[in-house]
Amino acid sequence: MSALVIKAWQAESKPIDQHQNFVRITGREGGLIAWVLSLMRIDPVTTLKVGLDRIEFTSASLAGIESRLIPLQSICSSYYGYHKPWKQALSIWVAFVFVGTSIGSAMAEGSGQSAGLMPLLASAGLGLVAALLYYFLNRTLTLGFVEASGVISGIRFKRSVIENLDINQEQAKRVCIIVQRLIEAKERRALQARPVQTG
Repeated sequence: MSALVIKAWQAESKPIDQHQNFVRITGREGGLIAWVLSLMRIDPVTTLKVGLDRIEFTSASLAGIESRLIPLQSICSSYYGYHKPWKQALSIWVAFVFVGTSIGSAMAEGSGQSAGLMPLLASAGLGLVAALLYYFLNRTLTLGFVEASGVISGIRFKRSVIENLDINQEQAKRVCIIVQRLIEAKERRALQARPVQTG
């Protein structure tokens, strides 16, 4: 499951549209080409909608559309999480330091002098900036649901620099709470609709 760029995020405790949806999350593929396609309104998107009776996952692409409808009573749990790529960011910084050390050694060998600290410090500084940018721009958020059958349906998002949307784990938790409340309300409605048996 690749991470999508967040295009739109709505999650409220009351319906947000005429279809009685409480949650509507839309993501698109990352990259410049996907962004240009989104401006032309032909971009491949994935949408998650949560309504009074069901959760709907829809994936649209240039090849077609696919939807998955999950009744709320089939959901036994929801989950969310955040992943921060600190190992990859550290690797980027180490690579810059290695390159700076190599350049400093090559310069020292060519001039017959001892290696200066300048190439190392410059590359370490650039590496730190690159690592921090990678770390903050590549955090991913996971949001998903587990059905009673054991099927897991989830979606992964990352920050959208172009749309300037950054969703945090509190917002993902809010979606899980909304889903839980909708499930509980549906169960209460089902109990009230059952006929009372008299002995």
